[in-house]
Amino acid sequence: MYGVGDEVAVKAIEPNSRILYDWSFPDFTTVEWTFTPRGADATMVSVVNSGFRGDAVGMTAQAIDATQGFNIVLCAAKAWLEHGIELNAVADKAPDHHVPAWKARQ
Repeated sequence: MYGVGDEVAVKAIEPNSRILYDWSFPDFTTVEWTFTPRGADATMVSVVNSGFRGDAVGMTAQAIDATQGFNIVLCAAKAWLEHGIELNAVADKAPDHHVPAWKARQ
């Protein structure tokens, strides 16, 4: 969508329970998603992104940006999964940075 690519190294997958990976955007950090059943038809999703580097101000900014990004993705996924609604939340967050698909492939 924004002409951004990333490298992801999957470290662990436990079906219906956990996904652990390292990713490179913007700097290498580790992300762990955990899925905890809540009754017969609900799941609690938790995302922990760790390994930020730099000074306190820089690490705080990275953590806030990552939290915001994961929050947007989770809200959009929830709307789609539970109601079949595509929010376009990621595109709407930064519409001036959107790169058309044809241009991203160049």
